[in-house]
Amino acid sequence: MEFDNLITSPSGLGEKLILELLRRGESVFAIFPTPKDVPMSFLGKKNIKYGFLKFEQDPMFEKALPRRIKNVYHIFELYNGKFPKIFRANTVATLLLLDWSRNGGVENFIYLSTGEVYGKGTKLDEKSPCNPHGFYATTKYHSEMLMKFYRKFFKIHTLRVFFPFGKDVEQGYVYEMANAIRSGGDFNGYYNNISATFVDDLVNPILNLRGQKDSSMHNIGGRAVGTDNVVEEIARVLQKSPKKFEIGKNSLIADNRVAIDVLGYSETSMNEAIQHSFENFK
Repeated sequence: MEFDNLITSPSGLGEKLILELLRRGESVFAIFPTPKDVPMSFLGKKNIKYGFLKFEQDPMFEKALPRRIKNVYHIFELYNGKFPKIFRANTVATLLLLDWSRNGGVENFIYLSTGEVYGKGTKLDEKSPCNPHGFYATTKYHSEMLMKFYRKFFKIHTLRVFFPFGKDVEQGYVYEMANAIRSGGDFNGYYNNISATFVDDLVNPILNLRGQKDSSMHNIGGRAVGTDNVVEEIARVLQKSPKKFEIGKNSLIADNRVAIDVLGYSETSMNEAIQHSFENFK
């Protein structure tokens, strides 16, 4: 059986992509960890089927996926955990999916990487040197390096997203910040200025990647904002304060002019985005 699209993570951003693709009348194959993870909102919808596997456990894509898929949206990742688990989920699984795609009729392989591959800096464009700071970012950068060996088989579009957050996004720098505020715990951050990205704003740019004639890479991120300002706004929405909050002296700020001009990226205001993301985060 052939599908238009594969989504490797069905929650958060993945759910928004799925719903938009279904609205457009396209077929979707979505990967869930287990059958019990399929939300009730997806049951009974036309043009969507499911596969079940865990990326951190050496996934068998040949058994879980349909025979042919046109567009792969590889958005699954692990941000935290033991190093071997993160490496298997972020790097090994990506390599296996790339290799499956070589024989799966794939035309576009769209990969969500991270702005954290740059390590630190301001006005970072797509030609800025990469120097990942943490283990998570290093695994994403390794995956990017592997992709150059597959560009002769299909188009590969890499989107380096800076600090994504949103409703049902339950990992990442901003999520950990919000979780510390919610629980009254501690947060020790590396960055004091960031380009935080509301995941709702990513849907159209990601889908627009399919129109690129050749393989591509784009940065995408919100306007520069102080980490303390993000903390203050999340605390206002949650009506709570963190017990202890420490941040570093580093900045990670995107130059997203290409994403705006080429992919049509536009940004929701930070206050509105945080309100939508965390108003029910109790």
